[in-house]
Amino acid sequence: MRRALVLSALALASASLLGSCGGAESDDRAGARPGSGGPDASGGNHLQAKVVSLLPSFTEIVVALGCADRLVGCTTYGRPGKKYEEHITRVPWQGTAALEPILKLRPTLVLRQTPRDGADPLHRALERAGIRVVAVPSETIADVFTAIDTIGRELDASARASSLAKSLRASLQQTRDDIADRPLRKVLFVIGRDSGQAANIQSAGRGTFIDELLNHVRAQNVVAHRREAYPRVELEQLVRFAPDVIIDNLPPEKDPMSAWRRIRHVPAIANGDVHFVNDASLLVPGPRIGDAVRRLAEMVHGKR
Repeated sequence: MRRALVLSALALASASLLGSCGGAESDDRAGARPGSGGPDASGGNHLQAKVVSLLPSFTEIVVALGCADRLVGCTTYGRPGKKYEEHITRVPWQGTAALEPILKLRPTLVLRQTPRDGADPLHRALERAGIRVVAVPSETIADVFTAIDTIGRELDASARASSLAKSLRASLQQTRDDIADRPLRKVLFVIGRDSGQAANIQSAGRGTFIDELLNHVRAQNVVAHRREAYPRVELEQLVRFAPDVIIDNLPPEKDPMSAWRRIRHVPAIANGDVHFVNDASLLVPGPRIGDAVRRLAEMVHGKR
């Protein structure tokens, strides 16, 4: 029986391009950090950087900054846009298997997520090869802005990064203001279950990016009391948690409601407040966070 897993939802939709990074803003060049106009660790030039992105959200940020023309490699789920797709090589995102494919691309900059345990053989191997590696956290809303700022500086696109961050902050605040008077609603966010059945349900728990998004839109995560980051929810627990809203973020099914309609006495199901989406922006801390939060707020509270 097919399992719908969270990774299957990471096929990202292409973001809109803002133009070539080759035309970086003059204020970026004038205000570039020391050494940005000269050779980097690999002997290249930051204004002519060849970039490998090892995280889909970082690929999206590079594209949102108008620098997709700098990408020479990204991971399977990274989407740089049709214009650049054929020129970009797909590479593994971690481990020793990633080293050789990355080296073949001869990048001057590799963007990757900060490892949780601090042990990072790939990072060290790439630096020994003379490649600049920049590790950035990517687990929270705050991390989105850190990544935008860091990647903007690395690509000499700080003005664009500042503009993007300002726009995202305004969008997040607008959504928060729009729902300020809405009552708190209990939500179950589903990231995995058996196909066609409400069985082996896997949800997003406390401390995850999804949990943070739910808090942002005045939603009470019904599994936030669990210790696991992605706890399983049994049928009896589902009835006891009594969510007002269920968000089923999985690949499309012919009749997705058939998985839930047999379960009675759950407010979300009884009231038809089960939402079926397949939206990677709800899972990935990236530059589409403003749209993701707005859409999430509409599912939780309805449109005004």
